[in-house]
This record gives sequence, C-alpha cells and structure tokens, in this order.
Amino acid sequence: MSEVITAGLDYTVGDLPSSDYCVSPEVPGKEVWSLIQDQADLPGVIIANGDHLLGMISRRRFLERMSRPYSLEIYLKRPIHALLEIENVPVLEVPSGCSITDAAKAALERPLELVYEPLVVITPGEMPRMVDLHVLLLAQSQILAASMDMVQQQTTALQDSLTKLTDEQRKVQEYAQMLEGQQAEIQRRNQLLESQKAELTQKSQEIGRLNDRFVMIGQLLSLEGKRAFQATFAGVNTICSTTGEIIQVGETLERELESVDSATRLIEEISRQVRHLSMQASVAISKAGTQLAGFSDIALEINKLASQTSEASSQVSRVASRFRACIKENNEAARTGAEVARSLIQKIQSAEVALAELQKLVGRSGPGEEGTEAAQEQPLALEA
Repeated sequence: MSEVITAGLDYTVGDLPSSDYCVSPEVPGKEVWSLIQDQADLPGVIIANGDHLLGMISRRRFLERMSRPYSLEIYLKRPIHALLEIENVPVLEVPSGCSITDAAKAALERPLELVYEPLVVITPGEMPRMVDLHVLLLAQSQILAASMDMVQQQTTALQDSLTKLTDEQRKVQEYAQMLEGQQAEIQRRNQLLESQKAELTQKSQEIGRLNDRFVMIGQLLSLEGKRAFQATFAGVNTICSTTGEIIQVGETLERELESVDSATRLIEEISRQVRHLSMQASVAISKAGTQLAGFSDIALEINKLASQTSEASSQVSRVASRFRACIKENNEAARTGAEVARSLIQKIQSAEVALAELQKLVGRSGPGEEGTEAAQEQPLALEA
C-alpha cells in the first residue's frame, strides 16, 4: 500500500502491487483454500496452463463458493478447474503499460456483479499478475489527488502569471503613455529643429549675400587702395623732392646771408672810416678858422651820412638775423616733413601688405608689381 501512496502521474498498472499466485488447472482445491486462508491480502488465484491463461477466481468468489453447504467436501478434493468451470467469470486483461486511469475506467465499466473483480495484468514474456480493484482505485485516487495538486499548482502559477501579466500590461500601458509623450516631445523637437534649420538656411543665405558684398567691397577697396597708394607714393615723392629743394634754397640763402653779413661788416668799416674822417675834418676846420668855413657843412653831411650808413647796416644785420632764424625754422620744418613722409611711406607699405592679405581673402591676387616697385623705390628717393 505504501508503494501505491508514492505512485506518480506516470505510473501504469504494471507498477502497482500485484499477486503472481498462479496454479495449473490440476492443482487440488484444498491447496488454494489453504493459501487463501493463510494470506489475507491475496486477491485470488490465476489458473493457467503453461503460458496460456485459463481464467481467474477472486478471493471473494472463492470464499463465497466455499461458504455454501457441502462445498468444502466437494471442491477441496477436486482440481481447481472444477470450480473454474462453475464460476466461469470473464477476466479483464490489461497490458502492463496501460495507464491506471484507463484501467480503472475499464474495470468500472464492467457489469455490476463484476465491478469488484481483480484485473489480470499481462506482461510479454512474464507470468500474468493479479491487481486488486481496491489497489487500482486507491492508486487512481492518489493520481487524481496528485493531478489536483498539480492543477492547483498550475492554477496558482497561472494566477501568478495572470497577476504578473496584469502588472506587465499596466507597465506596458505606462510605457506606451511614456512613449507617446516621448514621441510628442520628439515631434516637437523635430519641428523646432526644422524651424532652426530654416532659420539657419536663411541666415546662411544672408551670410552668403553679405560675403558677396564683402568680396565686392574688398575688390573695390583693393583697386581703390592700389590707386590711392600709387597717388600717395607720388605725392610723398613730390613732398620729398620739394623738401630737398627747400633745404637747398635755405642753404643757398644762408650762403647769400653770409655775403650780406660781409657787406654789412664792410659798410660798418667804411662807416667808421667816414666817421673818423669826419672827425678829422672837423678838427682841421676848427684849426683853420674862417678859411675852411664851407667845409664844416660838408663834414656835417659826411657825419650824417656815416650815421645813416651805420643805422642802415644795423637794420640790415637785424633783418639778416631774422631771415636766418626763419631759414633755420624752415629747414627744421622741411626735415620734419621729410621724416613724416618716411614714416608715412612705412605705414603705407604696412597697409599695402594688409591689402594684399585682404585680396587673398576675397579670392584675388596681391598688389600688382607696379605698386610693389613704387613702394620699394620711394624710400630710395627719400634717402637720395
């Protein structure tokens, strides 16, 4: 019975506790009676002739038959097949691989008077065995209980799965809502990106137009700047030439002023001599008395002429001094102008280099050879 309790869902009738008590048809009845009396759990007896099954007598029918009057005296002394001929009970044969459920169904589908009869299990190559209906039904009940447990477990697992599925569905709904929100946000950002892209395209076009204008202005500025540089170089060269001429004129005037100074000194010397002669004449006239009275007027005129000559010489000296100061200032201004012109040329050359870089930026070549040669020749003209 303990083996039945541990029966599993995959058990067959071949796995159930069974009896292999099998006798030949010639065995006396008293031998079967004695064994049934000694073994209370023996379900019955199988009667076979070699490997040929003749029939089966259950314990219940055997005892019932033996309890009748005179049955013991009649059947215990005779062979067992005599009792088998009287009982003649159909045998339910099932293969050992038959499931317990199918075997129980087949047993319970027999006529009512045969429902409680044991089953005979047939195994190829082995002797037939007998399984009591009580054992079969107990095994089936245990299988049903195990099935119910399994169903309960499966139901619980299914409930858990349904709960998890519900949770997952709720999460899926939440994820779907989040996804919808994210899709809306992505759509909004895409619209924003499209708007920004349109703005960038518009600004790029504006930058392109400004760049075209910048190139045009740069080209115009390069052309006008080159012309202005050439004109400036020419003007500075003219200033340098004029400055050199002014300096030469100043030096010539200084030399002429030296001649004026020499003449002024000669006039002053003559004036002193005339003054001296006038004084000598005055002394001689005063000694001669009335004889040279007419010469006194002449001496006065000579003295007056000497004073006027001296005054004129002084005025010429003052004019020469002022003129020399002006010439010095003029020469200083001319030199300063020359230095300024040299500085201007250097700045123009720097501006010309910057203009060349600007020409490169606007896609044109640098300054022409003429402008470069003019920039190189101008400082040489100043140094000369």
